[in-house]
Amino acid sequence: MPSPFARARRAFTLSELLVALSITGLTVALVLPFFLFNLRSLFHGEQKLLINGDIRALTNAMMENAREANYFVLYQGFHAHSYLRDMNGDGVRNNADRSLGGEVSVSRDANGDGNVDSLDRRVAGDTGDVLLLVFTRNNAIYDSRFYDGIVGNEPANTNQVVRLVGYWLAPNRTPPSRGEPADRVALYTFDTDRAKPTPSATSWTTPWGAIFPVTLGGATTLESLLPPASASAATDAAYTDILVQNLDGLTAPGNCFLNFGNKTAVVQARVLHGNRAKRVTNTYNFAITPRG
Repeated sequence: MPSPFARARRAFTLSELLVALSITGLTVALVLPFFLFNLRSLFHGEQKLLINGDIRALTNAMMENAREANYFVLYQGFHAHSYLRDMNGDGVRNNADRSLGGEVSVSRDANGDGNVDSLDRRVAGDTGDVLLLVFTRNNAIYDSRFYDGIVGNEPANTNQVVRLVGYWLAPNRTPPSRGEPADRVALYTFDTDRAKPTPSATSWTTPWGAIFPVTLGGATTLESLLPPASASAATDAAYTDILVQNLDGLTAPGNCFLNFGNKTAVVQARVLHGNRAKRVTNTYNFAITPRG
């Protein structure tokens, strides 16, 4: 049997424990920042990859459609509403952003006359949150009368429209994941070709009642072929897809698209990922010119 002295020698003294704790604490203090830095870098890199994925998807979709489109139309907004742009980039839209001029009011009826018509099309130098790509059967070419602001004096009245593709900003319809702000703004898209019962169909009707192909003229205008200018239509999952989950427009006063010379649409936005505590962003600038 071991002697009492032998058993005592197997224990630690108070001084030994203090030394061990000091060494352990020093080691943790030296190593912990390294691990935290790696975790932050991993999170940041993951969010950057998600942002790059959003940008690639958006670029590919717009490039493919713009190559086939004949011309574009820009409107101020999908429906009458206002939202706050995240001016300071903290992931939250609040009074701090409002004080920096982040409040954006948009409406498809830009001139406020109660009618959504050709007078509401955003002309060269104007910005908006709705970009509409128009596809015609007779390969219409650009004509400045389309943007002269005179109702009925547009060459498009002789065009047979076979397809419309739209992009616009509206509140995100998907529930936010943990840590995400609830007031996200998403970039949506619709394509009237989605309503085709078969790829070879010669006529089809969209979920909102527009019949394609259609010849413009009289009461049949581009504006009459669009989904209703309402909040529910702007986010309706029956015919809309979300291209980017969270972004802010960067063209003054916070819109996403710019009409450049009536021939080119410029996208200027900031794509956001992460959460309120760890917001990762990247700016996106892209120009599309329909072949017409």
